[in-house]
Amino acid sequence: MSSAAFNSDTCAVPDERLLAAWLDMTELPPVPRLEVEEPRSQGLRQAVRVVTDALLGRPAQEGRQVPSAGAIYPYDVLVLVDEDGRPAGSSPHPPGHALFWMDLLRRTCVRLSGPAERLARLLRPARLPDGGEAVAHVILLARPWLSMRKYGSRGYLYTQLDTGHAATNLLGTALQDGPAVLRLHGPRAEIRAAVEPCLPHREVHSVITIGRPHTRGETSDWATVRMADDDDPAGTGQLEEVCWSGLSAAVYDSSEPFAAPPLLHTAAPMATGLRPSAPGAIPRTRWREASRRRRSCKRFSGDVPEPGALLGMLEALDTPLPADLTATETHRGVRAMLLLHDGPTARVCSDALRGSRIGVTVPDRFRDLDLLVRSCMGQANARVAAGYVLFHIPRGELFSGGPRDLRDAVFRASCGAHLLYLGAGRNSVAITTIGGYDPDLWREYAGLTVEDETLYLLALGVDQAGSIKHDRAQVAYAHGE
Repeated sequence: MSSAAFNSDTCAVPDERLLAAWLDMTELPPVPRLEVEEPRSQGLRQAVRVVTDALLGRPAQEGRQVPSAGAIYPYDVLVLVDEDGRPAGSSPHPPGHALFWMDLLRRTCVRLSGPAERLARLLRPARLPDGGEAVAHVILLARPWLSMRKYGSRGYLYTQLDTGHAATNLLGTALQDGPAVLRLHGPRAEIRAAVEPCLPHREVHSVITIGRPHTRGETSDWATVRMADDDDPAGTGQLEEVCWSGLSAAVYDSSEPFAAPPLLHTAAPMATGLRPSAPGAIPRTRWREASRRRRSCKRFSGDVPEPGALLGMLEALDTPLPADLTATETHRGVRAMLLLHDGPTARVCSDALRGSRIGVTVPDRFRDLDLLVRSCMGQANARVAAGYVLFHIPRGELFSGGPRDLRDAVFRASCGAHLLYLGAGRNSVAITTIGGYDPDLWREYAGLTVEDETLYLLALGVDQAGSIKHDRAQVAYAHGE
């Protein structure tokens, strides 16, 4: 057709509103220009090794090393290093700091130049407890939108629990190589503000400071890329902005300076009252092995694990980890309750745990299996699970101290749950998270009052078919992420 056919008589003027709506539906932001470069920092190479082994698995086909509700993994990982070889943030005027966003899907390190020096100043006081040399700071950012778009408001809690699993495994994996410490507290709001221009709508969860490794580990084939600008590399959209605007800054943006001297303790996440040096604690030298064994059970067989296996799994709660949490007290804090069906295993576990802070109960209402399934939001696994572990805390301890105490408690529960996952793998106990449950019924099952808050529920048993739950599969991303 000739161009003469397109004239004012045959081609109508487009409706501007319709055109704008069409462009809003179809236009995408341009893909940022990337340039591949060689990694120049020992700290970056060590951080990549830790992140790979702690979160992703090696080789890539191995699957994710940490559980996540819905296999969503709602967090981002940043790494701050000094490319000139000095410890990150150790000098008053340190040149050559570099910040990288870890693209966990593509296994690439994306350089973000803008916030690097500002973060170096903020993290300068974050030193190792023994005064050793730090080679990298791994900054874990929670991204609530990823969970909330599927689970609504409860997705924010899942975000905190999933990120707590990741933080615990990052710390334990780093400790296998050398010194490391985890900090939940510090200038969180300032760190978030520093990264917001390139990674908006994130919450600072924790900072894991990694020391120089004792030995040279396996190298990684991750590529390092440099962005032409610092636009959000992970693809933030309008809906995420709406989700973020509905969150309370009182929860995610509390801030405080790093304690001087640092308030650091090497202790278990909760006071269990178990015998000292419990043999079930996860050895630092075997952390990667325990992490590779971790599984989330998809189907229970209905059999009951041996009492020794359950007790060995619970002993993993006594694994000491260096962090800036306050020291655990025997009469306060997060507690664990073991709930079992009536039988010999329940009696053996009750006798063995008498005098500890891990309670054991045999709920009468467990006989009603239909009610038990309903109390777990219809999860069929509940019908054949051999038992449960419930983490809980008195409501006054959770809310009276402000967001710091709330953050501490949720992390202690997620850290304890991750240690149980590792302990379960080492003792051949099948385990899975019950994300949705009726808190009133579970308070009744556990013999708690309305003044107790339930934090985390896990089901235990014997694996039926060796199938792997979806939190070992490759994560599914939405368009643009």
